[in-house]
Amino acid sequence: RAGEVYAVDNRDPFSGAYVLSRGLLGSRGAVPVVLSPMYKQAFDLRTGVCLDEETAPDGSPAVLRVWPARVQP
Repeated sequence: RAGEVYAVDNRDPFSGAYVLSRGLLGSRGAVPVVLSPMYKQAFDLRTGVCLDEETAPDGSPAVLRVWPARVQP
């Protein structure tokens, strides 16, 4: 709604499934987030950081890769 475009990894670091494209979009305060459809963790769309847990079950950081994105007319 704010007119921003974000590009993040589709792989959920908690389940290993490629499902984040099916997640719910929303916000936590002023932070735009995508909620994983598997276990419902919220990820900041700007940074990829998980707002709920710091590490995935395998001990790796719970962070999605992010890429710059823009809309071209």
